[in-house]
Amino acid sequence: MEKITSQEFQRLIRSCQVLEKDGHGEKVLRRHDGIIIKIFRRKRLLSSALLYPYARRFVHNVDKLRALSVPTMQVVKTGHCKNPQRDLVWYQPVPGQTLRACLQGETSPQLISALGTFVGKLHQKGILFRSLHFGNIIVGENGGFGLIDVADMRFSSRSLALSARQRNFFHMTRYHEDRVALNDHMEKFVQSYLAATTMPIRDLEQLSAWLLEASWIRREEPS
Repeated sequence: MEKITSQEFQRLIRSCQVLEKDGHGEKVLRRHDGIIIKIFRRKRLLSSALLYPYARRFVHNVDKLRALSVPTMQVVKTGHCKNPQRDLVWYQPVPGQTLRACLQGETSPQLISALGTFVGKLHQKGILFRSLHFGNIIVGENGGFGLIDVADMRFSSRSLALSARQRNFFHMTRYHEDRVALNDHMEKFVQSYLAATTMPIRDLEQLSAWLLEASWIRREEPS
């Protein structure tokens, strides 16, 4: 990681467009050339982030996704500032718009069907993306999908088990507007999802019935 002084950190903040911030400071910046800078802070004094910083997880997940042929960002470099304690990742963004933005106004059955195929392939590859929602899925100009904000992921050497798939569907529908868009064309989503994945027949039938029944989509994500 590149060492960044406090002065350099402040100059970076001043020279970039702030895309996201909270009470602790800036979280996402955009440089004049389009490069995105994600800023990570350790939220607790004692946490797993002390040994495995979020920035390192982020870069690892980007590398894993690219190795699995899942479109995502391209990391340019990483850096660390001691005061304030921050890790930074510079990356080239995924070209396109978020799925949520694409679905504003009128839900596209074609996009929802393509989403089913995309999510099915993620699960088939053993990818559990806990931040999977329509704001973190990018729709490219060619209609393909990519992922952003990928720090919270788990990779398995096998396709996801039924319970993990169900948990991930709760992650995907945590926001009301996403739930509404998905509900409009649930059958198309399920058909495409099932066609893109391989599971034991019993699990496949159980998951299909569970998805189509759709009462789960109105409940809160289980803890």
